[in-house]
Amino acid sequence: MLRGNQMFDEIIVYEGVAERTGNTVDRKTVRGSEAVCRSMTELVRKARRMGDGYFYLSIPAWPEGQTKVELSTAWVPMS
Repeated sequence: MLRGNQMFDEIIVYEGVAERTGNTVDRKTVRGSEAVCRSMTELVRKARRMGDGYFYLSIPAWPEGQTKVELSTAWVPMS
């Protein structure tokens, strides 16, 4: 559930890597957008489905101390 005064970080996803742009927007700015994510799991899911682009992630959901987050990892074969 989204709260009335909730703030979101603008995230750019390019080639499977998510990075904060430094812009912060409020809930009414992104209301109704498909690019709004409440968690990192939701961001990964939407980035896979929608591809590269801009997303809006709830501020507390971004991992603390991280500047970039790799959203996709290469498969490791089990021989």
